[in-house]
Amino acid sequence: MEGGTAAGLVPGDDPAGAAPVFTLDLPADPGRLAPGRERLRRWLRAHGVTEYDVETVLIAAGEACANAIEHGYRFAPEGVTTLRAELSDDRLMIEVRDRGGWRKDAGADGADRGRGQLIMAGVMDEASVVGSPEGTTVRLVKRLTGS
Repeated sequence: MEGGTAAGLVPGDDPAGAAPVFTLDLPADPGRLAPGRERLRRWLRAHGVTEYDVETVLIAAGEACANAIEHGYRFAPEGVTTLRAELSDDRLMIEVRDRGGWRKDAGADGADRGRGQLIMAGVMDEASVVGSPEGTTVRLVKRLTGS
């Protein structure tokens, strides 16, 4: 991806036998979300993740990345969100991290919004959000359904 990096270990590239890892840096530009989701989709498919799980993961990861861009960086173009995914047996662990400003009241502007965390929790087996003045980390876990 232009302006970002992506790396994934594929079978045969990992002589130590560690779980495959995918990393993607996304600029704080909503227009970069779709290409980022497509890269993650290809990586998941390459590792045999079922279409149901792929779509579910893309919903949650996309929401986490969109929230980082909007709330962490407030669309500041210099902001970078890092998405990291790791497969381990039948579990997929995703971490979305920004270095933007944490606002505890990010969804409290009175608008009909603020459902991102509910969506992530609803489609993943585990979802947590940890914010600090140094940024926000979203951790998502999905038990994969198999092939």
